[in-house]
Amino acid sequence: IFVLYMAILIYGQLVASSVASEKSTRAMELLITSAKPKSLMFGKVFGAGTAGLLQLAVILGSGYIFYHFNQDYLKNNEIVKSIFDMPLSILLYALLFFLLGYFIYAFLYGALGSLVSRMEELNQAIMPVSFLFIISFLIVIFSMTSGNVDNVAMIVCSYIPLTSPMAMFVRIAMGNVAPWEIILSVAILVGSTIGIGFLASAIYRIGVL
Repeated sequence: IFVLYMAILIYGQLVASSVASEKSTRAMELLITSAKPKSLMFGKVFGAGTAGLLQLAVILGSGYIFYHFNQDYLKNNEIVKSIFDMPLSILLYALLFFLLGYFIYAFLYGALGSLVSRMEELNQAIMPVSFLFIISFLIVIFSMTSGNVDNVAMIVCSYIPLTSPMAMFVRIAMGNVAPWEIILSVAILVGSTIGIGFLASAIYRIGVL
């Protein structure tokens, strides 16, 4: 959850700052006349996402290799064991919700970044989305520490696109979730991500022009 939280915030804001900084350069005048705004927006989001995934793969892959080299010394550390001995199904769910969570927030950050005229205004523009993400993170953390991840707040958050990447993942890993609930949550999240992606590209076109 902490990795998911940091990755979405860092790489989502990277997209926003990239969009905002380009508006103040002459490069945008050339880009906007030679490529479609939708292609530029989706390219930024996919580019930052690929870079983020590659960095995480290098960091976690290195950790996994050195964990096996030093497994005898770490065999009594339950936290480390729970990370590197994670079941494959949980790991795949983590990857799925990371990708969907990253994309939906990256599109939002990109759209907000295109609306500012100066880099100094960027933090203020993206603050509402960041606060919403932080609140969902806190709900998930409090539910995890209480031991009840199937409470009403978590169930509701499991179907809200901006909160489901963390809430549903935690319920899958620590709670009792029916298969139809997972399918419904993922379907809502995928549909919302695609819709917000096209909406963000439209806002990007208006904001840049």
